[in-house]
Amino acid sequence: MKRWWLGLGASFALGFALAWYAKPAPPDTAAPVAASAAPAPAAQFGGAWTQAGPVAAAPLAPLPPSAGVDELWNRALSPQGHDAEDRLRKLAQTDPVALRNLLQRYNGAQTPQVLELLKGILSTVQKPEVIAFSTRLAGSMNLAERKYGFELLQSVAPDAPETRALVKRTLSTEQSPEVLVQALATLQSAAAEPEEAAQMVAQLKLLSQHADPAVRSQSITQLGQWDKKGEGADRMSQALHDPAAEVRQAAIFAIAQTGIRTDAVKDALMGLVSNAQESRDIRGSALQVLERFSLTKDEYAAFARARAQLQGT
Repeated sequence: MKRWWLGLGASFALGFALAWYAKPAPPDTAAPVAASAAPAPAAQFGGAWTQAGPVAAAPLAPLPPSAGVDELWNRALSPQGHDAEDRLRKLAQTDPVALRNLLQRYNGAQTPQVLELLKGILSTVQKPEVIAFSTRLAGSMNLAERKYGFELLQSVAPDAPETRALVKRTLSTEQSPEVLVQALATLQSAAAEPEEAAQMVAQLKLLSQHADPAVRSQSITQLGQWDKKGEGADRMSQALHDPAAEVRQAAIFAIAQTGIRTDAVKDALMGLVSNAQESRDIRGSALQVLERFSLTKDEYAAFARARAQLQGT
């Protein structure tokens, strides 16, 4: 009998132990390995992200052929709005009512996205309404409007006499470097009366000494297009010593355009190609321009050394 009770007790203990080990672990005590092997969570509602990264947005339903400006505009502001933007351009070119609708949107919510979209559409529409709109903004008292207006004029009417007259006035009075850069970029070197060309060269030479390097760079670039007599040679050679790399590069391109061949310009170019601290791009550009100069034996030796150094790097 004693043995029977001992056997029964052993069986009970064994069954209890098996039941204990078979008991599922609670959620908060799950092994780390099991957690790391769990499948990645599904994308959040809206489909923006998964554990692996971003998920492409679902394609939008096609816009009907009869979609109006408002519907096209709202779609154009979305990441998948390229087709709507193209349709807005075509409407602006053919439908005066649609064009007026778009011009009026400038006075609405002027977020950077809205302004960029509007500029992207209007810059392809060379209509009197857009030119007048751009000219009005470029002559505004508001700095941001002036900058925006000149950005548009660069595309819709850069060679119009009215645009050139506005640019000339702006170069004489504007204080903002940002607006000056945009006004200079709008300027076209079309054929001009000798007196007007001389006045422009004088203005550009003055601006090439501006405190802002972007203004200096753009002024030197324009000087290379307007200077037909080599009157800006002194400023070109000085610009080759400018502390701003963008100004030095602009001067090299301007010298190539104008064909200036003074000793001062040649010496400055030789200084650039021989300067090991100068950027590779600027040294290479200067070497190309120096090929058009008449060099002495010593100058050619320095030129050849600089060229070999650049080719070997």
